[in-house]
Amino acid sequence: MPDAATQQVLIQVHHALVQLARQGGYIDAVMQAGSELDRLKTYLEVWEGRRSAPPPRPGQAPVLFPPFPGLEERPWRDPAEVPEAAALERHFPAVLQDLERLEQADLVNYSTGIVQGGQWSVLPIYLAGERVDRLFRPELALDATAAAVESLAGQCAAFPLSDVLFSAHTPGTRLTPHCSWDGFRMRLHLGLTIPPGCGIRVGTESRTWEPGRVLAFHDSFEHETWNTGERRRVVLIADCWHPGLTVPEREALLALTRKFEVRRILALLRIPDSMEAPLMARFAEAERDDPLLQRFWRT
Repeated sequence: MPDAATQQVLIQVHHALVQLARQGGYIDAVMQAGSELDRLKTYLEVWEGRRSAPPPRPGQAPVLFPPFPGLEERPWRDPAEVPEAAALERHFPAVLQDLERLEQADLVNYSTGIVQGGQWSVLPIYLAGERVDRLFRPELALDATAAAVESLAGQCAAFPLSDVLFSAHTPGTRLTPHCSWDGFRMRLHLGLTIPPGCGIRVGTESRTWEPGRVLAFHDSFEHETWNTGERRRVVLIADCWHPGLTVPEREALLALTRKFEVRRILALLRIPDSMEAPLMARFAEAERDDPLLQRFWRT
């Protein structure tokens, strides 16, 4: 649960996003669409406060975007039922080669209130819907890993709420219980360097990583991680669309979140100041010829 100050910021962000979507014509465009977006129409009525939200599922509490209607929601997914998981596991050797290049590299310390002890550091490949390793760390361009993730059928690297990154926990690191911003995605963790004493809880069930294997879960449910071992733990995080979302729904959600003004607000909640100017330039460039934005937005 976010603290009171964070909750107030999130309330203000929610109101700003709703106002942008209403004034920019996005909500009107969705409401005038065909039956393929009926669930999104219901969702936007909840988002605007014109319809009551459905009762929350136990343990699920996305902090910015409410749960989407009609989706099957459960904390864990069996990787055997997730085609993206098996596909990512096949790329394990290529990802390991990229990881070797990172062993001596300085990663970005991820400072956030959920870090309790130790250190959480990351090397992002996609962040806020843009390829960022080549932008900010060209000497460490992780092309093999990027190609592996981009080959996944359900990947959503262009979705500004998703991530593709190497995530490291030093010994003694714990991420306290938290929920993500949204329930539009399924999160994949590919185990890379996994010492004894590491684990993750999603909902009420805890599991451990294995090198070369994927854990698949929905991070809109409460989750926490820990490393009580003696060596650094590293996983690759890659997000895929929630399998229950249709292609038209995915396209409409992309259109909502890739609008420059929307994407800027979302990005500034979590990027370092040093990333702001280059990413804003990328956002503006991407918006110029985006057919989804032209379809759903007036301004």
